[in-house]
Amino acid sequence: MISRRAKTTSLIAGLIFAFLLAASIGNASTAAAQGGSSTPEKPQVMPGQNDGQVTVSWEAVEQGNYYVIAWLAYADYNADVEAGRAWRDSIVYESFPNDGQTSHTVERLDQTAQYWFALGTSSGRFSKPRWSPWASLVRPSGPAAACAPDRDVLVELYNSTGGRGWRNQLNWLSNSVPIGEWFGVSTDGNGCVVVLYLDNNFLWGTIPPELGRLTKLDTLDLDGNFLHGEIPAELGNLSNLRVLSLDLNVLSGEIPPELGRLNNLTDLELWYNELEGEIPDEIVDLSELRTLVLSDNNLTGTLPAALGDLENLGALWISGNEITGSIPTELGNLSKLTDLGLHDNELTGEIPAELGNLSNLRGLYLYENQLTGEIPAELGKLTDLSDLFLRNNRLTGEIPTELGNLSELEVITIRNNRLSGPIPTELGSLSKLETLYVSDNRLEGTIPPELGALAELKELRLNGNRLTGQIPKELGNLSKLEELRLLENELEGTVPVELAQLGELKVMDFNRNRLSGQIPPELGLGKLAKLEGLHLDNNRFSGSIPPELGNLTNLEELHLDTNQLTGEIPRELTNLTELSVLYVTRNQLTGCIPPALLTVDENDLDDLMEAQGLMVCAPAATATSGSTDLGARSLTTSGSASTGAANTSESTEGNTDSDNPFETKVGGLTVDK
Repeated sequence: MISRRAKTTSLIAGLIFAFLLAASIGNASTAAAQGGSSTPEKPQVMPGQNDGQVTVSWEAVEQGNYYVIAWLAYADYNADVEAGRAWRDSIVYESFPNDGQTSHTVERLDQTAQYWFALGTSSGRFSKPRWSPWASLVRPSGPAAACAPDRDVLVELYNSTGGRGWRNQLNWLSNSVPIGEWFGVSTDGNGCVVVLYLDNNFLWGTIPPELGRLTKLDTLDLDGNFLHGEIPAELGNLSNLRVLSLDLNVLSGEIPPELGRLNNLTDLELWYNELEGEIPDEIVDLSELRTLVLSDNNLTGTLPAALGDLENLGALWISGNEITGSIPTELGNLSKLTDLGLHDNELTGEIPAELGNLSNLRGLYLYENQLTGEIPAELGKLTDLSDLFLRNNRLTGEIPTELGNLSELEVITIRNNRLSGPIPTELGSLSKLETLYVSDNRLEGTIPPELGALAELKELRLNGNRLTGQIPKELGNLSKLEELRLLENELEGTVPVELAQLGELKVMDFNRNRLSGQIPPELGLGKLAKLEGLHLDNNRFSGSIPPELGNLTNLEELHLDTNQLTGEIPRELTNLTELSVLYVTRNQLTGCIPPALLTVDENDLDDLMEAQGLMVCAPAATATSGSTDLGARSLTTSGSASTGAANTSESTEGNTDSDNPFETKVGGLTVDK
């Protein structure tokens, strides 16, 4: 339907053209004197039956011997005026005898142009005609004429989504600028809308069902806005649509089954909305789909086995919903799949061995479910796999040695399961591995020295298991390591001095083991300049606290409590200007407490003074009255945050899981370790 504004514009333009035409071609009274012809009424013009045609209709004029039709392209008129040319020279005429006919078809017009038309009558073929007082603006038949209503659809979108508040509304609603030059709109050669790209543009409101009338639309991208309400079923009429992206809005209701009619659709992205209900069976019939993203909604039901028939699918993300049931074995048929994200649902059952057939898979994300059984050895066939996320399930059995075949693997996170057995030495061959999380399982045996060959490793978390033996000195070869968490195991022996060479290390956490011997002074003499957290508490360390630890100038947390340490607290620790946490109680320390340490935000020095009677060291003496030694005095600290006997100074992995270094391949989907 043509808008009222568009009708008014065409009417005014027609009046102007008729007036100019009459003034430029001939005077009506003069023509009457010369030819005696009658003045015709306003002609009716409309697109013809074939492309490039316009049919002009009128009421019969008895006195005129000839009819004359004149037309001028709107674009030609504008171009002539802008260039200073005589636009009258662009008018085209066609004359023919008056045989009583009341219509005529003009052919070979530009389908993309708009034309003014006027009708005249004259007594002779070359006589000056008497012109109709009206002219009409029309577009010839063809694809462009079929897309004439597209402008009105865009106006409806503008009004339905608060267009005045958009971030960018350049040229929208303009009558002088083609819609193809409106912000976010692209048109084809016929002026039909083929792309609507208005992501992150502050659209606020509902999606108008009129969008289903944009018959040539190829791409509809409205993600990252504030759209609410349901997805219009009318979008299923967009037979040429290839990309539908409505993610990151607040859309609700069910996924319309009518979208299953979009046979050309290759990308369907509806993630991070409030959609509910089951995945429609019609969706899994879209054989051209390459990307299907339904994550972070409230979808329920089970995973349709027919998903395995989408042979062109490259990315499948249905994470962050309430999907139940098992993982269909049919997903193993998706030979082109590169990313499979089913995490954060309520899936049960075993991981299908058939997933090992996904030869192109790069990311497997099944974490935060209720999966049971063993990790299939067949996953070792996924030679392109870079990310393996299986954490927070109920998996049992041993870690398959076949995972050592995954030469492209960069991340393994299988923590918080019920895995048992040893850590496979084969994992030491994963030359690209950057993250290895096997914490919070029931793993036994020793830490394989082969892990020291992981030259790219940045994070190693083996905590919360039943590992025994000593810490391999080979871990000192991990030159890119930033986190080393071995807490809550049964490790014995001393801390290897080779660990002092880990120049990128930020966290060393050995809490709650059976480590013994002295704390290596080398830790403060090596390359640990970036160390921020040193957790040696709840072990069996003896000897004194190395004063060399005062060289760790970036240290923020120092946990030495619950050991068998003796001697004084080194004054050198007062050099740790970044220190915010200090725990040293439940040792056998003597001497006095350096007063500067009392200002550490969180410390247990009050407990140390109360339980062991330690006093605060006196400040350095000054030369007054011959006195050179002020001794030590007790002091009640006001800025300390002691926790008393209840303090365990634990450092658990749960305190470190806020880091999310991985962004998924689709739009903004986040997968955390």
